[in-house]
Amino acid sequence: MASDSFIKKLKVELLQLVGVMTLSAFILTLSLFYMGNIDEQMLSVLAKQGQLNGDIDRLMEDEAILNDIGDSFSTLKVKGFYGEEDRLAWTEVLKKLSEELTLPNFKYSIAPQREVSNIGSGFQSRLGLSESMMSIEADLLHEGDFVTIAQQLSDFAPGVFRVKECKMTKGDVISFHQIKRNVGISCSLAWYTVKPFVSREVNK
Repeated sequence: MASDSFIKKLKVELLQLVGVMTLSAFILTLSLFYMGNIDEQMLSVLAKQGQLNGDIDRLMEDEAILNDIGDSFSTLKVKGFYGEEDRLAWTEVLKKLSEELTLPNFKYSIAPQREVSNIGSGFQSRLGLSESMMSIEADLLHEGDFVTIAQQLSDFAPGVFRVKECKMTKGDVISFHQIKRNVGISCSLAWYTVKPFVSREVNK
């Protein structure tokens, strides 16, 4: 009888243990499922936050680029690149340079302005870019005078230019004690301006 009672008690305890283990497994399964949903939600939130951070960074970068473009455009406009060219100002700078450098022979001419139609890939053909060729012939005291001429034109003459061609010849006898030709130059400078759309429509 004692053994039957012990076996019966053992069966009850085993059933209780199985029940507890089953309940624990069920609770663990629910917990893992819930945690899985939390992880998915967390990953989704982190992904959205990362996308938002990226959008903010791009907006800040775009704003910085726009600010840089605005500053560059303002500089070019003040420089005279955007608008009508000012040939009178160019000639005044050249005359002043001739007097300051005491050049024995200084000649310049400016060809009629022409519209540049073939600008290159990535630009509209009707951008309104115009080019004016300036020719300079001068007898210089030394080679550095041309550097001064180019720098003064860049600093004080309205517009943007580039030196397209420049030939330099040295004199037979170099002298720094009298005003005479030591170096001769023959250069071509291309001046560029962009006309506003309103101005172009009016000129037509």
